[in-house]
Amino acid sequence: MSASLRREGAVAVVEIDNPPLNIIDQETRTDLHRHLSGLALAPDVRCVVLTGSGERAFCAGADLNEEEELTPETVRRFIAEDNQVYDDVEALGVPVVAAVNGHCMGGGFELALACDIRVAAADAKFCAAGVKVGLVVSTTRLVRLVGLAAAKDIVLTGRTFTGDEARELGVVTRTAPRADVRAAALEVAQEIASRAPLAVRRAKSALAEAADLHYEQAMEREIDHFVALQNTWDHKHAIESFFQKRRPSFEGR
Repeated sequence: MSASLRREGAVAVVEIDNPPLNIIDQETRTDLHRHLSGLALAPDVRCVVLTGSGERAFCAGADLNEEEELTPETVRRFIAEDNQVYDDVEALGVPVVAAVNGHCMGGGFELALACDIRVAAADAKFCAAGVKVGLVVSTTRLVRLVGLAAAKDIVLTGRTFTGDEARELGVVTRTAPRADVRAAALEVAQEIASRAPLAVRRAKSALAEAADLHYEQAMEREIDHFVALQNTWDHKHAIESFFQKRRPSFEGR
């Protein structure tokens, strides 16, 4: 098995386990797709942490042996299989927090970009390596995340940069010492899991819509989500808890 799944209460932890660099080969793709498909149907999961095993790498990209065998007839299918994993991550109804504990390069970089929040080791190594190997990678998600100027800096140079610089560029939002990255990501995930789950799911959808729609359409969708949630038990419970000065305990209804 090249990827494992475990539970930490309402948080699911998916760990790529393909040492030494946790590359994405066919077995890893299959395992990730299976775990993510199962999580998409798990009503009691409120957040997911995605990480790599060991201390050396989150994910260092694709298996170069598999890429070497590609032909013009097979390359699109190969890319589609990789993209399916990234799309599975992005399409999950619950937020996904990447715990980037080391090398995050090539396909691993794209995998991290597909997550909703990225927590990285301060000394993690990031690289959109396409131009270094004669390819184009990570342009679509990256430009939406950090803007055109920063995306050009990262993609056109193909340079390697640290977790600390990734935070400055907006690629990640939090950094921690390498030994603490998984704990820091899990803390973020548990905080998300403590919030009203119906609202978290709709907030994730609303944010995606806001990134893609014109302002008026995005605002209309925000109002739609608000209206849909206004009569839920969780919302009423939160208001009641506020006036009673106690912490709400959400049930997703």
